[in-house]
Amino acid sequence: MSKFYLVQKGGSPAIWQSDLQHINGLLRRHAGFVMASDEPAATRKEALARLRQLFPGHRPVKQAD
Repeated sequence: MSKFYLVQKGGSPAIWQSDLQHINGLLRRHAGFVMASDEPAATRKEALARLRQLFPGHRPVKQAD
């Protein structure tokens, strides 16, 4: 089952969807990326909330018009 992992490269965060067996291979393949959080998120919404906590202001919440 795939989960959502927070990774970062040079202070820029990203969310990757992967299963536990493949996340380490992805990190090796994409040079410079490291895990930003030890605990994966079950949903993308949860991963975005955690990203905003760890990197405030990096991806602000879009305001509805």
